[in-house]
Formats: sequence, structure tokens, C-alpha cells
Amino acid sequence: MTKIVAKNPIARHNYTILDTIETGIVLTGTEIKSIRKRKSKFKR
Repeated sequence: MTKIVAKNPIARHNYTILDTIETGIVLTGTEIKSIRKRKSKFKR
């Protein structure tokens, strides 16, 4: 089962996306609970 947990609509609006890639990271503990509840923010 593939589930998208993060996407960046601002980047898609401001830039032309020519290609996409799929990446992954392993999270454990409280951080994964926050992501599943949609209460996470990834900032640069």
C-alpha cells in the first residue's frame, strides 16, 4: 500500500516539475504518530 504523507503544492505552483522521484525515510516513535495524524511540517 502506497500512501503519500507529504507533498508541496507551492513548488508545483511556482515551478515546472519535469520529473518526480520516490524516496523514503524510516521514522520511529512519536514522529511517525504526528505524520499519520497530519500534524507535521517539513521546512527547509
